[in-house]
Amino acid sequence: MKKWIFAIVICFIAFIGLNMTAYTVAEDEVAVVKTMGKIVKVIIDNPNDVEQVEKALKDKGYNVEVTSQKGLHFKLPFVQTINKYSSKYLTYTSVKETINTYDSRKIDVQMYAQYRIINPALFNMTLGSNSKLNTLMDDRVYPVVVQTANMLTFNDFFDRTKITEAIDSKKHSLNSELVSAYGIYVTDIGIHRKNFPLNNISSIEEKMSMEIQKESEKLMAEGDSEFQMAKSETDRIKKEIVAKAVEESSKIKAEADAEALRIYQESLKKDLEFYRFIQRMNTYKNLKDTTIFMDKDNDILDYLNGY
Repeated sequence: MKKWIFAIVICFIAFIGLNMTAYTVAEDEVAVVKTMGKIVKVIIDNPNDVEQVEKALKDKGYNVEVTSQKGLHFKLPFVQTINKYSSKYLTYTSVKETINTYDSRKIDVQMYAQYRIINPALFNMTLGSNSKLNTLMDDRVYPVVVQTANMLTFNDFFDRTKITEAIDSKKHSLNSELVSAYGIYVTDIGIHRKNFPLNNISSIEEKMSMEIQKESEKLMAEGDSEFQMAKSETDRIKKEIVAKAVEESSKIKAEADAEALRIYQESLKKDLEFYRFIQRMNTYKNLKDTTIFMDKDNDILDYLNGY
């Protein structure tokens, strides 16, 4: 019985000792190991960042072991302490603020940023806990959006491509500062929500209405000008076609009249008696139901009788 009690006590002491000397770093965590308050070891998330983290710490005068090995580790009990932080992507959302565009238009903007801890040693030395992260983002990341808005016009600010390009152009310099000073890397910055200030909505609507009316008048004037030009061109083409047709028809009629006269003259030359016969027939037709008086020596009687 005593042996069993002794074995249980030994196991309990071993368990307490193991618990005091062993610790685990999960896959979604990074850690800082301190010996008597001095950082001696850093466990980071990405193996590709090991050299970068080592260099950043050496540049600040710290000779620290950097590793990306997660899982079970051991420490000196009562001497070493472990600080763990999440290695997941964290999301920051700012409060709504009113900012000015380049053309002095006001917009209510709420922004977001996604970031992660890549150097837990610098993060531990400067911030120490996640509770100070929002303050850091308010002071360092949010001004990037404000500066971007100050350089863009109102219309450009609502162009997704232009606002994204403008923010991305400043993200590199921002990350250089955040990584070297705080061990934080920002992967994405954007506009979470943008609205018009309530006291500006009426003036914006009025200005937009005026711009729409101005654009409408411009389009109507351009349309009228195009219509008049098209009508003038159509009238000119019509006159040219009609003139050409009249000229052509006059030419054809003149040629036809000339040909008819020629045929008529040719027929007279061939049979003069036939011509006289035709003329008598026409005279008889015109004398129908008509009474005339003439003496016997009138030449018309000889003409009607065929003499």
